[in-house]
Amino acid sequence: MNILLINPPCGPRTIGLRNIARIEPLGLELIGAGVSQDHDVRLVDLEAAPEDLTKMLDVFRPDVVGITSEIVHVETAIDALREVRVAAPGCLAVVGGHHPTLCPQDFDDPSVDIIVLGEGVHSFAEICRTREQGRDDYTAIAGIMVRTDNGLKLTAARPMPANLDDQPLPDRSLTAKYRDSYFYILEDSIAAVRTSTGCSFPCIFCSCRVYSQGKFIPRSPELVFEEIKNLDEDFIMFCDDHSFHDPERMRILGEMLLEAGIRKRYFAYGRADSIVENPDVYALWAKVGLSLVMVGLEAIDEVSLKRTGKRSSTAVNDEAVEILGELGIGLSAGFLIEPDFSPENFDRIDQYIKERPSILLAEFTPLTPFPGTVLYNKTKDTLLTEDRQVYDLQHFLMATKLPPQQLYRMMLRSYRKVILRMIMKLRLWRPHVLLSHSGRRVLVGLFRNHLAFLNAHRDVPQQREEAPDRAPEVAAP
Repeated sequence: MNILLINPPCGPRTIGLRNIARIEPLGLELIGAGVSQDHDVRLVDLEAAPEDLTKMLDVFRPDVVGITSEIVHVETAIDALREVRVAAPGCLAVVGGHHPTLCPQDFDDPSVDIIVLGEGVHSFAEICRTREQGRDDYTAIAGIMVRTDNGLKLTAARPMPANLDDQPLPDRSLTAKYRDSYFYILEDSIAAVRTSTGCSFPCIFCSCRVYSQGKFIPRSPELVFEEIKNLDEDFIMFCDDHSFHDPERMRILGEMLLEAGIRKRYFAYGRADSIVENPDVYALWAKVGLSLVMVGLEAIDEVSLKRTGKRSSTAVNDEAVEILGELGIGLSAGFLIEPDFSPENFDRIDQYIKERPSILLAEFTPLTPFPGTVLYNKTKDTLLTEDRQVYDLQHFLMATKLPPQQLYRMMLRSYRKVILRMIMKLRLWRPHVLLSHSGRRVLVGLFRNHLAFLNAHRDVPQQREEAPDRAPEVAAP
């Protein structure tokens, strides 16, 4: 049976990291691994090569097509499935991923036959098995929504797994033709590794906890080690919500990598309190090769930080910054930009960063209400737009005190300061860096982001739009 997997592109209004990073579609590599032994599986990455879907459909007629989607991909994912429908009218179209789990009604479109909720490796394998057997009734498969004559039908709940140990290793042969196009800023050789999913902390703006139903779902260090030791790439991005949620698990993995003499560089997401409570684990990982940690500091004052539900404090943030600096681990600090921000708020954050040399990068994130979160439930009736392309953590979706155009320009100014400091700290001004392939690529990406920010105020209406007709929300099991 022919199976086609599609990684949809970002739309033209989405900013995010798209211009300075491109990561392999790990979710598709995982579900592809679950069926590739029994079927002819192909993958097109439209973020890397937008024309590849048309080319693929000229030579390959899928019986099943699977597409993944984050919130910004809703429109482009459905467009891709419509193109498949024209070339292969009898193809079974399956959508899965983070956003379809949280907001399946966004995919109530005739081009979509089945929506997978939650972890999709086993669900997708069961769907393909049913299709191969010539059956067209999928309602016995747990954890999905099936299109019927009466609309989408929710099947029995599929509980989130206790761990990820029964999932296969990603089938990276599916992305072999694209691997040279995956990068992260100046890193040209990069692989994504999933050591866990989910988070149990109650931040009001984060949908990771909603997706995992408040659970942290780990993968054993032994299996993660086996995957890493067979990777050719030098830079590993841990695509977890919080890799160090279970510090003992990461201690074991770090010791295994050190003992085996595996030397790579690593990126991970972490929390400030985790760093403060487990400095010895981070010290171990500094030896392993942890070079950059993304930490959501969120705010520099206690009142704002408390509003986020982060369960941290500015003192903990400061201590975490200091620990990473002493260990020689770079920090990418995240700061929330609230709707009532003024130039003084940006100035205080800029000064905070300037005084802490261990902050290598910074992200300035307009407070974004993702569907399913506490923040969304509080603000959904006042959001300015439901255009999913701009739910990218860089657009203002709520009414702001100052004109949005002014806020975007202040964000640009803050980004410029961070980038200039990073250039000086890492001596990136040297000609052999600036003129290298990765250096030129980053400069082009930064210029594109600059233009996007200058025009971002045009992407979101100044007053609330009338909400489009949508199917009733269906809670994921």
